[in-house]
Amino acid sequence: MPCIQGHRSQVRQHAGTLPGFKGSKEGRQQVRASHLRDLIPGATMKGPDSELNGVSLDSRKVKPGMAFVALKGTKTDGHNFIKDALINEASCIICNAGKCPPIDSVGIIEVMDTKESLPVILRSFYPHADKLRLIGITGTNGKTTTAYLIESIMRASGMVPGAIGTIETRFKGKAIPSSITTPGPAELFEILSEMKLSGVDACVMEVTSHALDQDRIDGLIFKHAVFMNLSQDHLDYHKDMEDYFKAKKKLFTDNLDGTALINTDDPYGKRLVEQVPSLMSFGFNERADIRPISINAGKDCISASISTPQGNISIESNLLGDVQVYNIMAAVGVALDLRIAMDEIKQGIEALSSIPGRMERIPNPQGLDIIVDFAHTPHALENAIKTARDITGGKVITVFGCGGDRDRGKRPLMGKIASMLSDLVVITSDNPRTEDPGVIIKDILSGIDNLEHVLVEQDRHEAIKKAIEVMSKDDCLLVAGKGHEKYQIVGQERIPFDDKTNVLECIEEVYKD
Repeated sequence: MPCIQGHRSQVRQHAGTLPGFKGSKEGRQQVRASHLRDLIPGATMKGPDSELNGVSLDSRKVKPGMAFVALKGTKTDGHNFIKDALINEASCIICNAGKCPPIDSVGIIEVMDTKESLPVILRSFYPHADKLRLIGITGTNGKTTTAYLIESIMRASGMVPGAIGTIETRFKGKAIPSSITTPGPAELFEILSEMKLSGVDACVMEVTSHALDQDRIDGLIFKHAVFMNLSQDHLDYHKDMEDYFKAKKKLFTDNLDGTALINTDDPYGKRLVEQVPSLMSFGFNERADIRPISINAGKDCISASISTPQGNISIESNLLGDVQVYNIMAAVGVALDLRIAMDEIKQGIEALSSIPGRMERIPNPQGLDIIVDFAHTPHALENAIKTARDITGGKVITVFGCGGDRDRGKRPLMGKIASMLSDLVVITSDNPRTEDPGVIIKDILSGIDNLEHVLVEQDRHEAIKKAIEVMSKDDCLLVAGKGHEKYQIVGQERIPFDDKTNVLECIEEVYKD
C-alpha cells in the first residue's frame, strides 16, 4: 500500500516553558478591587481600593499592581504565602475570611472560599476566555494524538485552531513547550483569552485527571468532550481506579454543554454513556456511531474505511498501528460535530504524518527501524510493542523504564508485558526522581518470570546503545517512556536527555568504524 506524504509536526525550541508563558496585555483587562468585591457573593473588603492589572495564584509570579489569590491546594496553602506576595508588591490580597494576617497597606478582599470564587475572579480579568469554543480530550492514552488530528482537520477546513496539551501550547504560529499537560487556572484563562483575541476559532485541550480533580478548568464550559479510554495510571495520586474514573467523569458532568464523544469499547466508556445526555459513540463494536468497516495496517502507514452517521469515509494515514484508528475515529466524531465536511476531514487526517514522540520513527544513516514512543502505562506499552511486532519481520527489542515517585503498581505489569511481547527487553531508568533507580528496576523485574531475554542497564544512553549493538537490519527497536521529553528528572533536577538525540548518538558510536 502506497503511503501518503504529509507534514511532520515537530516541537519547536523556545527559551521559555509554559509556566513562563507571557500573555498579551490585550487578553487581560484591568479590574478595580471594589468591583471584584461586588461580583463575588458575600465578599467583604477593607483597606485601600486600587486598579488591578492582573491576577496570580503563585506568590512568586506576583508583580506590582496585581491581585494575589490565596488558594488552599492539595499540598500547599496559598494563605501561607501572602507575605511573599506582598514582598513582590501585590496591590490586593483575596483570601478566605479570617485567614489573612493584619495588613493596612493594600486592599484585602475576604470571601467564603477562594476556590469557589476563582471563576468569577478570572472572568473579570480575562473576559474573552470563556467565549472560545473548547474541545476537551481526556483518557489515559491517545489524548495527544487525537488533539493533533483534530487540530489538523480544523486547519484543513479553514478554521484557526489552538491547542493546549502535553507537548506544547500552539496557536497562530506560537508554540510554547509544556511543563504540565493542563495549565493552572489563571494561566489557562490568560492563554484562552489571548487565543480568542488573536482570532482562534476553537481550542482543543488535553484535560488530565489531575486537572479535573484539582478544579483547574472550573469556570470553563466545553462544547465537545472526548473520552478515549481508562487504564491503570496515576494510582500514586488517585486512591484507586474508581477514584481515577470519578475525576475523568467530571469533564462530562460538570464542564460540558454540548456533545460527548465516547469510546464504547472501553468498560469505563460504557459506564459513562449512561450518565451523558448528548453523545456520539465510537469503537470497533457494531453499535458504535463511528466504527471501522475495514483496516489495513502496513509497515509505514494505515488505511481504514470508517462508518459515520454522515456516511462512510476512507482514510490513509502515516501514523503507525491499528490502535491509531481509535484516535482517528475520535477526531472524525469531533469534526462532524463541528460541521466540517467529509473531504476536509480526510484532508486534515492525511496531512498529519507524525507526532513528536508518538510512535515516531527516527531516520538514521544505517536504515535501522527505531521508534520512540511516550508509552509509560501498561496498556500503552502493550499497544506500542504490538505495533512494533506488526511492522517488523525481525525481532522486537524494547528499551523502557518506569518513573520514580509514581504509581508503583504498574511497574511489574509493564515488566511482564514487555517480556512477554518482546524478543529482548532492556530495562533502564526513566525519570527516577527521588527514588533509587535500582529499586524501580527491581519492581519491574518482579513481574518477569523468565529473565533469559532481559538486560538491565541503569544508564539510559548505554541501554539504548546496547539495544542497537544487538539489533539487525530486520529488527525493530522501541524506545519507550519519554517520547517528546527532553530531560531526565533525577532527584529534583531536570538533566537534559532526549531519546531521539541519544538514539542517533548511539548509532554513531556503534557504527563509528
